[in-house]
Amino acid sequence: MKNIDELIERAKELKERGFTTGEIADELNISRETALWLITQDLEKKPRDIYVDWRSIGTNPKVLKYIALGMVHLVETSIEKGEMESPDVIAGIAVSGLPIATLMAEEMETELAVIRPKKHFWEPNKKSLSSFLLSNFSRVEKKKVLIVDDIATSGKTIRDAIELLENLRAKPIGAVVVVDKKNLKQIKGVPVISLIKVSIVE
Repeated sequence: MKNIDELIERAKELKERGFTTGEIADELNISRETALWLITQDLEKKPRDIYVDWRSIGTNPKVLKYIALGMVHLVETSIEKGEMESPDVIAGIAVSGLPIATLMAEEMETELAVIRPKKHFWEPNKKSLSSFLLSNFSRVEKKKVLIVDDIATSGKTIRDAIELLENLRAKPIGAVVVVDKKNLKQIKGVPVISLIKVSIVE
């Protein structure tokens, strides 16, 4: 998408198809507040956000594999430096974090878990459901878990995943993302690493 009008049109199209505001945010790789503004344009001030179009990665399995290998390298380097422990399980945040998490779990020879984030259910002024772990994948109780996602916009999804894992008696040992829009170092004491950090220069 080349401009804001195309983003507004795409957000409204997704809303008409039944997507929640949270799912629209996930689909467009933007914050929930930005998704809400694109749909309603009612907020007093337009939110500041960075749109990331990663279709050139997401549509090409070979490129996805190389991205996953780069993320594995970052994690293994952090483990060697003593910045995080080796994971027993890699937990992909659905939807876009899952392909990368799957490839990373294969490369690192770990189990795979899938987290359905609560942001998918988010709508303004409505009580949101909690994040949950999909039952057809690895259990995480008493295991060391690495969280994987495509883009960290605010850190809320990673924070929710950490809290979910802690509630399930797992030990979140780190989070790794392709793109970090907030220059996150850690969340709740859990290290966050990324291939790309994005900053707004004013």
